Amino acid sequence: MELIKISRYPFLSEAREWVKNREVSIEEIIEDMIYERARRRGMERVKQAIIEGIVKDAPLVNEIDFEMEIYSYAIARMIVVAFENDYALRRYALAEAKGAYEKMKEEDEEIIYEILKEFKIEHMDGKIHFSDYLKYAPTWDSKWKLVNREMSKGYVKLTKQEIARILQEAISKKIYHELAYMYAPPEIKKIFGEEINLLKNKISFKKEFKKEKSISDFPPCISSVISSINSGKNVPHVARFTLVAFLNEIGMSEKEILALFSKSPDFNEEKALYQIHHITGKISSTVYAVPKCSTIRTWGFCFPDEKCKGIFHPLVYYRRKK
Repeated sequence: MELIKISRYPFLSEAREWVKNREVSIEEIIEDMIYERARRRGMERVKQAIIEGIVKDAPLVNEIDFEMEIYSYAIARMIVVAFENDYALRRYALAEAKGAYEKMKEEDEEIIYEILKEFKIEHMDGKIHFSDYLKYAPTWDSKWKLVNREMSKGYVKLTKQEIARILQEAISKKIYHELAYMYAPPEIKKIFGEEINLLKNKISFKKEFKKEKSISDFPPCISSVISSINSGKNVPHVARFTLVAFLNEIGMSEKEILALFSKSPDFNEEKALYQIHHITGKISSTVYAVPKCSTIRTWGFCFPDEKCKGIFHPLVYYRRKK
């Protein structure tokens, strides 16, 4: 793969091999003035990931630009590991994957196939094997459920954009699992400590969801969504909608709801507030009702317990528990 391609997708093993072959030490990358640009860009990657939820393209013109971009990814990984926070790792991994997705949508098929090969995803003629599909497809969305896809001889037919979306999931998982086992050199905190602390204060890493309303009284569908958010996982739009409508109905404040969503890897305060205001009627004057159990089952996040027997609505479950 050409240098420009490696710089666009620095999470690939070829990029790691390229860095290894350059025989540049971690100390040099962290401290040498030659790599100052890479350090600035590395910090920029982390800031974009934490604040905006996506790592954006940098203007790359020549070979030096490409090289600095590759090094910046290595530096960004060390910086985000120094946060010592699982939420930060998940948000960064997702942001890098989202940035890659935006590029892959416009990429030549040859490059897409190379990336599929990196993840050992079986593919042929715009199709991928169902086992890989199930591993990476965001199947919480009904559109992606296997029963709703065209399949032939074990391969699922996908558009180029859909393949890019599958790869986004694969990339996010790969980066997160690598970061989870990484160690940041002490020098990273010395050099970037102030900026790391500013970012930590800027977002709600330590902000706990107030349990004034006991989660133990919530129906399992609602509890499962909260659990996923608390563990740093992404949840589908329909699950977020249901959660906001439910919490609003039982009297949770906007501030409390926002505090809960701040733990999501793709958290964007402005977007979250807009969604909350829309669902709770502050924008459209329409207060959206909590979906019925039958609707939640259709959406795929109904996990009934023994107390759900005979229950047709999440609020009925909650009121009976109360």
